[in-house]
Amino acid sequence: MRTCRSNLLTCLLLPLLALAAPAASIEVHNPSGAVSVTFSGKARFQIQGEGATRPAREEDIQITRLGPRTVVRCEPADGERIDLKIEVPLGFLLAVTTESGAIEVNGMVRQAVLRTKTGDIRLGAPWQATRLQLDADTEPANVITPEGAKFSRNKINVAESRTIWRMRDRLPNRHVTYGEFRVTTESPGEIRLTEIPIPPDSPVKMHWQAPEVLEAILTPRTKTPPPPPPAPGPAEDAVHATEEEGAVFRSDVRMVNLVVAVNHEGDEPATNLAEGDFTVVENGVPQEVTFAGSDNVPFNLAILLDLSGSTQPDRAAMMAAAKRFVSLAGPRDRVAVYALAGDTFHVISNLTDDFDALRRTIERLPPVSGASPVYDAIVLGYAEDLLEHPGERNALIVISDGIDNQVSHQENPSKVKFQKLAKAAGEMHALIYPVFLVSGERFGRNWSKRGRERMQQLADASGGRLFPAESIDDLEPVFPLIEAELRSVYSVAYYPKNQNFDGAWRQVEVKIKRPGLKVRARPGYYAR
Repeated sequence: MRTCRSNLLTCLLLPLLALAAPAASIEVHNPSGAVSVTFSGKARFQIQGEGATRPAREEDIQITRLGPRTVVRCEPADGERIDLKIEVPLGFLLAVTTESGAIEVNGMVRQAVLRTKTGDIRLGAPWQATRLQLDADTEPANVITPEGAKFSRNKINVAESRTIWRMRDRLPNRHVTYGEFRVTTESPGEIRLTEIPIPPDSPVKMHWQAPEVLEAILTPRTKTPPPPPPAPGPAEDAVHATEEEGAVFRSDVRMVNLVVAVNHEGDEPATNLAEGDFTVVENGVPQEVTFAGSDNVPFNLAILLDLSGSTQPDRAAMMAAAKRFVSLAGPRDRVAVYALAGDTFHVISNLTDDFDALRRTIERLPPVSGASPVYDAIVLGYAEDLLEHPGERNALIVISDGIDNQVSHQENPSKVKFQKLAKAAGEMHALIYPVFLVSGERFGRNWSKRGRERMQQLADASGGRLFPAESIDDLEPVFPLIEAELRSVYSVAYYPKNQNFDGAWRQVEVKIKRPGLKVRARPGYYAR
């Protein structure tokens, strides 16, 4: 046990995995003052006190740590009212107790148990992802809720001679949520609920967000008129390329970037190719390739772990496989790791080149489970990092049996329809590599067969490749294949001769001038 006293405490904590079982928690006791708690994506725990008639003193706030449990007590000897402002990392469990002080909590709350006798209650959360039960001895005089949000308000008999007022969310029982508020009060002042959207940088996302995310992927971010055609002669000098960065820029026209895999007939990687080795034909019109690079262009590798119930028997082997995939990255590459667990999408790590830390993080993943909205997770996984790096060498490795609940017809299937995802895969700036597709029929009813067929469709549409195995334990032969595959991936860029980006589909065919080589790439793009 360690006890420290401070009116302003800032502690840098180890990043807390949002997947972790109930562990890290904070309990706050402040009888007379208010408590305001904000959950943030930063890995820090900060407490600040502010007195009503004097500055907060070091001895006013006592902080005691008992392993993962942190207890905060604010009981000044002179009875001064101290208001507390607290910042907590996402994933912490929260308990707050006051007598007359207001309680305010904002952010992605995993679980909060709040108690006050007469203080106001102000809660800000993404209410479509958060559940609420608030019990009061007397009905509050003022209740404010967000427009469009639905909450029930009833008087409930809890004992023969006792009736309470209860306010609850009206979300369907099967609706996937992340957080929960449990509030107990006697005679509260105001109850105010405000809507806070799930922030884009939240490490936890609901799988039902995927359709909206997919629409954003498929919709141009900005609408700009087509640029004028390039002027003759000197305009060609506006093209600049550097081997160091692998970047190509042209000021007056728009570029198309393709991620292309090239192999010999025996699947050995084809290396040392240059722009002169590639031919690109767009809608039947030959194009001039201005850049092609592989080894000199860094790789962005995202790994999606399907930690749903159907893969639970293979969990240890999946963790080992994930660490092996991290080891495939080169010194200039970056790797991200995501997980589908508890019916939700979790960012274990965004793109990073700290591979040792990433492997240690994978080792700490808890034995979670849940439903299998795999298609939604693929959309969210692509949008998390790779979407922001178009034209770069991007790959999404999906370690899964491919059995989305759309296939098994169980609870919480993906909201994204598979055919729409398959169409979108052809527009994604990433190759999709599904692995751990069992060749046998593990569950009956053709689930494994259909799951594998759909994963094959996604790989084909993106220009990637499916790597099947009899079981997750039989992946050893797959690792050298994927390592070779990644070495054969090129970034190929050209300036379309048709600069009228009107949103129409354009068929693209990539060929290699050298004999004995085969190429895989997405079949085209929408000229947006």
